[in-house]
Amino acid sequence: MNGYAFCVGQCCNCGGMITFNPVRVPSLRINGERQPLCEDCARKWIGLHPEANATIPPDAYQPVAESEL
Repeated sequence: MNGYAFCVGQCCNCGGMITFNPVRVPSLRINGERQPLCEDCARKWIGLHPEANATIPPDAYQPVAESEL
C-alpha cells in the first residue's frame, strides 16, 4: 500500500500557514534547522539572490510519496 504525506507549518519569513512537501520545499537554515518558505516568499528570495540559481521544484507544495521520506 502506498501512502502520501505533507507537512503543515508556518513560512519562516511571513508567518503564513502553508502545506508543503518536506523534501522539496524551499527553505532557509535558521539556527541550523531547515525552515520552510511559502511560495511567495521563496519567489521573492530567488529574485533578491539571482546568483544562487535557485528554483522552486514543481512538487514543493504537493504531497510526497511516503517512500521518499
